Amino acid sequence: MTTITRRNFLAGATALATAGLAAPALANTTVPSPIRIGTVFPARTGASFIRASVNDFIGTAGRMGALLADTQLGTGVEAQGARLDVLLSTSPTVEAAVRAGERLVETENICALVGGVGEGQAQVLAEIAARAQIPFFNVGETSDAFRREAASPYLFHIEASDAMYLDALGLLAAEQGLRRWAVVSDTGDRGAALADRAERAAEKSGCMIVGTVMVPPALPVYFAEIEELAALDADVIFVLADYQDQFPLMIQMEESGITTPTLSFPHSITQTRDFIAASRNRLPILNPRHRVALWDTTNTGPGAEDFNLQIRARYAEPADPTAWAAFHAIKIVIDTVMATGSTEAEAIIAHLEKPETTFDVAKGVDVSFRPWDHQLRQPLAVLEIDDEVVWRQLQLATRIDVARYTGSLPAGEPEDDVAQWLDVLGDGPEEA
Repeated sequence: MTTITRRNFLAGATALATAGLAAPALANTTVPSPIRIGTVFPARTGASFIRASVNDFIGTAGRMGALLADTQLGTGVEAQGARLDVLLSTSPTVEAAVRAGERLVETENICALVGGVGEGQAQVLAEIAARAQIPFFNVGETSDAFRREAASPYLFHIEASDAMYLDALGLLAAEQGLRRWAVVSDTGDRGAALADRAERAAEKSGCMIVGTVMVPPALPVYFAEIEELAALDADVIFVLADYQDQFPLMIQMEESGITTPTLSFPHSITQTRDFIAASRNRLPILNPRHRVALWDTTNTGPGAEDFNLQIRARYAEPADPTAWAAFHAIKIVIDTVMATGSTEAEAIIAHLEKPETTFDVAKGVDVSFRPWDHQLRQPLAVLEIDDEVVWRQLQLATRIDVARYTGSLPAGEPEDDVAQWLDVLGDGPEEA
């Protein structure tokens, strides 16, 4: 655990404010001002903290990332003679997200929209941005169906896709020698799609699925399905059920005597430290010993530690993945405006789609967007769970230390083609 001192806090602030913001040499180096970016997140506010929904926790992290971008990246923008305005809107419901998104595009003269946390919010914000003809950066929706059905020249994905997460889980299982998989998912559309895509993940990682068990969502008792699951000769159980069903399902699996190791699908809420700690405490046997995540607050790589320290110092919270996604969505917009000298959507999109355009997002390699689905190619974090740390809600150090960053996937180092190396995760143009 890194101790936050005034010296490393200020050093981190300087690094974040200046990293990657120097514009390349251009015929016209004038930076348009102001650069106005709209954000829409569910968030905890006032007394609602007591009645906070799941999405409020994730959305609050996104809001933290946006606020940090406004203050820290704004310093770099000012050094270029321009001004950054990050506009914040709260969206506890889909209807509120519609109102917020429409207000931002109609009255605030924004050049980009960031959001997508909470069921249905990415879909409505993508539609609003497409009508307004400005880029929308999805930082919360993982669904592959959304990527196909809402495909638009204005839609870009910072959040990883279901296919990317499944492929990363497959690589992790293969690395650990867990090659015979049992899959348990729910019968909803999303659960069925995850179970189907797991077949491809197994194929790509050189593994095999020995059986798939589908359970109805929100079922209070799973013992019949668990009996079917226990009969499978598997090295690992992939738990792909919705986050709301993971606890009751896995608790009943433990009560039924199943001891086969598990890997669980990283729904956004399950990547937070609060969920990891709750799972660790409730599932002494079946809690996954390793998890895959978009980002981890204990990553100490170049740029990563500075970002994590800033979130920690400003908000006394771990840097959950949505904070990283919101911050770097805004950073990507700023980098693009600096490079093109324009806030016009046509110029921004053309730059993002260029094969040679890459961005530093503190993940160890420069990343780019896939041309066929506008998905950000990126490594995914691997976390190891620490069962010995005593969780104390009011002690930030213990909240962070329940898990630690151990590396990323794909493993190893890229050779000549970073994009091809990162495309190991997710669907190619034919599949997408």
